[in-house]
Amino acid sequence: MVTPRELSLVASIPTQESRKTPPSRFHGCILSGSAFAFGSAPELFWGATMSQIQLGERYVDLGVKAIDQDDLKKALRHLNRALTLNPESYLAYYNRGVAYDLLGRLEDALADYERALEVQPNHLASLHNRAVILRELGQPEAAIKGFNEVLRFEPDGSDVLYNRGAAFADLKRWPEAVSDFDRAIAEAPDKIDARVAKGNAFLELSKIDEAIAVADDMIAMESGAVEGHVLKGLAHFDAGKEELAIGEFTEALETTPDDHGALLQRGIVFLQLGRNETAIEDLKYALKNHPDCDEAFYHLAIAYAQLGQPDAAIDALQTAIDIDPPRRAEAQKAAEFATLRAEPRFKAVVAGKRGRRS
Repeated sequence: MVTPRELSLVASIPTQESRKTPPSRFHGCILSGSAFAFGSAPELFWGATMSQIQLGERYVDLGVKAIDQDDLKKALRHLNRALTLNPESYLAYYNRGVAYDLLGRLEDALADYERALEVQPNHLASLHNRAVILRELGQPEAAIKGFNEVLRFEPDGSDVLYNRGAAFADLKRWPEAVSDFDRAIAEAPDKIDARVAKGNAFLELSKIDEAIAVADDMIAMESGAVEGHVLKGLAHFDAGKEELAIGEFTEALETTPDDHGALLQRGIVFLQLGRNETAIEDLKYALKNHPDCDEAFYHLAIAYAQLGQPDAAIDALQTAIDIDPPRRAEAQKAAEFATLRAEPRFKAVVAGKRGRRS
């Protein structure tokens, strides 16, 4: 199953780029529709009685089974075989695209979704996932065109509306984004990611009260309470009410003690208040379950710099840049690193070199 990336609810001190709305893909692979029983090598059982196209369908189904079992290498082998037997199988292209997608091979996935569409131009799952990947590859305008195509056939699709709203958000077309998030919520009231995205859009529009109203609605929903408290904390943070923000993040953590977003946000607010040791505790805890969070490492670097621990600060900054290279340019300009500018290691790191400890 192709699942959305984890929801990022970060309000960074230097930047708010990390509020980017995560995608929501079409959920699931598609079988060929065959009712035949088969083993792990269908050619041994059916090769004498099936056409190449029928045999290819068996391999599509084996590929889908392997994806469901999270054995993506096996899935690719089966789907490659399916396409050798039947190069016109749009389901083989689509499901191989899903496997590539899950492996993070977005360019390969995009190519396969496009091949599926060459064979079956109105295949909605391929249209949708292609648009999602175009957005992830930094092409929101092309993504919007793709989502528009899907909406011609499925005008009330909540995932499609949500994803088009996310693409509008990438372009800072906030009113259009809010409109799509509203429509997605109307079709799927329990779609928490759309509610979070709508609240974040209101924050970008400096509509604090509207964002808080969205958060309160989520808090009233058992399934969205944690995200609601985090969103409300972000709203208070944007309004300059840091203590209220800390209270909301703490409420979220009382329900889910290891919630990444709440820990990260609370750590950032503690940092804003100069409570660096407490900030470090939260940021380190946030990294336990998400060791690839550049936002946490970047703010750890700020906290260590403010505590006069240059080596620890530069180590954390180097890791943040390794995960997200654009952090380098951000660090070059950040006032928070003023105390590090004379450090040779800092100069090396922001110049794109490895800053090794002496």
